[in-house]
Amino acid sequence: MGRWEPGPRALRVGLVLLGLGLLALGLRTWLGSLRFQFEPREIAELGRQHAGLDHELAFSKIIVELRKKHPGHILPDEDLQWVFVNAGGWMGSMCLLHASLTEYVLLFGTAIDTGGHSGRYWADISDTIISGTFKQWKEGTTRSEIYYPGDTIVHQSGEATAVQWTAGTWMVEYGRGFIPSTLTFALADTIFSTQDFLTLFYVLRVYAKALFLEACASFSHLVH
Repeated sequence: MGRWEPGPRALRVGLVLLGLGLLALGLRTWLGSLRFQFEPREIAELGRQHAGLDHELAFSKIIVELRKKHPGHILPDEDLQWVFVNAGGWMGSMCLLHASLTEYVLLFGTAIDTGGHSGRYWADISDTIISGTFKQWKEGTTRSEIYYPGDTIVHQSGEATAVQWTAGTWMVEYGRGFIPSTLTFALADTIFSTQDFLTLFYVLRVYAKALFLEACASFSHLVH
């Protein structure tokens, strides 16, 4: 028998996997060299302080606190907007407070029972529950876990889980990593399923506003 030699398809697959591995390593190295505006424990603690309150009151208090601690990095009231999110088979609503290429802070929740796939990201994401309950079924396990107000759920980069929210579940979320990579999952159902292009416009517009705000903050810091 002759010696097996990889065909063109196998070589292409190998090169793609190698490229993805190098890209992931490069992103990790780049992110490890950056200074971040927020800390996961800071957002989680804010959520815990206001857990159990009416979610609208809790959110207003959280926004005030974040503006005090991070002036110039939280979107103004006129740019805060609740926008539907359809992803992984579930439907929720988000209100973006801050976003850059490497971080975001948002309010998230649902007024109906919903669930589906969490997505698999190049970012670490943590959610602290204000009200309601959140159930998570981790990949590779046969049992789910349930979380309550005050609990923080951490979704590590590369992980995938099944997720389920009860009606009236609201939380504050912090993400750190290559944030544009999360948009492919967050917008996929909107583009290919619901075809709700007005929501797509809302999401892209508020992200652009957040990026512009961060650019202005960075420029102001350099000037001073």
